[in-house]
Amino acid sequence: MNSVLDWLDSPAPERGIHHYRNGDWHLRQYAEIASAARRTAAFLHANGVTKGVVSLLIEEPETFVPAFLGTMYAGATPSPIASPVSFAGHDAFTDHAAAVLHTAAPAAVLTDDALAPLAATACAKAGTGTPLVLPSPDTLPAADDLDRRDAELALLQFTSGSSGTPKGVRVTGENLTANVRAIHGWLGVTGEDSCSSWLPLYHDMGLIGTFLGSVVAQIDLWLMSPVDFIRSPARWLDCHGRHGVTITTAPNFGYGYATSRVRDEELRGTDFSTWRVAMSGAERVDARVAADLAARLAPYGFDSRAFAPCYGMAETTLAVTGVRPGVGARIVRPDGPPAVGAPVTVVGSGVLGVDRPEDPARWITSCGAPVPETAVDVVDDDGAPLPDGTFGEIRVRGTSVADGYQSPDPAAGAPFTEHGLRTGDAGFLLDGELYVVGRVGDSLKVRGRKVHAEDLEAALNALPGVPAGRCAVALGARGGQSGAVVVVEAAGDDWLEPVTAVLRTALDTSVSVTVVRARRGTIPRTSSGKPRRRLLWRQAGEGAPLGDVLHTTHLDQHLTEPTAAQLDGAAI
Repeated sequence: MNSVLDWLDSPAPERGIHHYRNGDWHLRQYAEIASAARRTAAFLHANGVTKGVVSLLIEEPETFVPAFLGTMYAGATPSPIASPVSFAGHDAFTDHAAAVLHTAAPAAVLTDDALAPLAATACAKAGTGTPLVLPSPDTLPAADDLDRRDAELALLQFTSGSSGTPKGVRVTGENLTANVRAIHGWLGVTGEDSCSSWLPLYHDMGLIGTFLGSVVAQIDLWLMSPVDFIRSPARWLDCHGRHGVTITTAPNFGYGYATSRVRDEELRGTDFSTWRVAMSGAERVDARVAADLAARLAPYGFDSRAFAPCYGMAETTLAVTGVRPGVGARIVRPDGPPAVGAPVTVVGSGVLGVDRPEDPARWITSCGAPVPETAVDVVDDDGAPLPDGTFGEIRVRGTSVADGYQSPDPAAGAPFTEHGLRTGDAGFLLDGELYVVGRVGDSLKVRGRKVHAEDLEAALNALPGVPAGRCAVALGARGGQSGAVVVVEAAGDDWLEPVTAVLRTALDTSVSVTVVRARRGTIPRTSSGKPRRRLLWRQAGEGAPLGDVLHTTHLDQHLTEPTAAQLDGAAI
């Protein structure tokens, strides 16, 4: 079986990763990276690590790259942990990291000097021993004769939104190789291409979509951190306008942020004519954002047909569908919010990056056709396939669908069925292309970071005045607007202020929030007592009398600016 490490035997000369550091770009050639990976593998072997999961808690991309590849080379399974930047404080981060470690049960925790103290705290909380602090690979002894060992489990991927009892997605070597191959086939990647990214490497979109995708193809990767992108989005655009880079990917808000922050003088002398792929994933694509970026860069050679909206998730390794570059992505306007099993009537259409609708919330962008070796259908609540043009739940089959979850919860594997992965995402197929409307009931992606209803419920149930087990959160999208409905079965309203404070921290102004005070027994539940969140979301949308509405917000995501933590959590 082919492996994503095969390139290590013969790295491409004069190609590599350009790291952005101290205001400039520094090339580390693939031959150097291959040597550093082997040295890291030897370091792990010397510390008794030859198999099992290795949790990676590493901040700097230049250190993360050889650590990740070296873990794979050693025959172990890398499992990246999100950066502390994504959390409100060190206590919240170490609690999260400890929960991830408890689920991952790693053979070792590999960290760097910068995060060693936090890693030690997280390990102590999880009871996993002392972390290994990775020296600079350049200071480790050469290991050119070290034999490679391929683990059956190539990656254990935890999402940033997971907390409490996290679930790790089990990605096999076959899954990983197949998905990277599918991405290359979808984008038509050749040796003439190059890629840029500011996405964090511990999330699937940055890890697989840009880092591994570039490394396996042996094309140049221009890599900067999310924080550096915040400071200077023009540096990211320079990759394409001044260095001729051809491929990139970012969430919708990344394109909007760059458009609003880059100055005219920073664009002078640029040439974007070689920029042929601008993937957009991780969140709903706003047609206004694409149109504004295209209008801003068109005088400098940018072609809006570069936009390639896509859809994917960790449970499918990464990519599921994508619009082919150079075609032009279609946007459509359905006639009102559809119901499961109902046909979707399209009353308007346009092209992403060309048309700028005044009411973007009513428009949906195509996420393209399935990538190679992947099949997508839309099903009803019972799992029965629905015809083209009918609204329902998205289901995925193919070689990239992961090998389930690693979790102490015996019910965690429910979405993985013999007929395919039930994604929990709602949408429809039209002329063979997928249109994603949003999540139904259980989770949302906020600025690229997944937020789970059960995590919010756990946080709210811990607040004074909220009766234990008497709170439910339903998340979804309606009319193009992401929303949260929070029902608390309690008297009085002393709990309202702390509840809204938690919601403000966990969500952001792109999400409309409704908080309802209700009588005991209002929340619909399963026979085991769990909230029926999809039914609750449906009831709220139909105007069912749930109780007294104490708090509502309806704000516009297009006007908001991402924070460092939100950018750091970007993921598909």
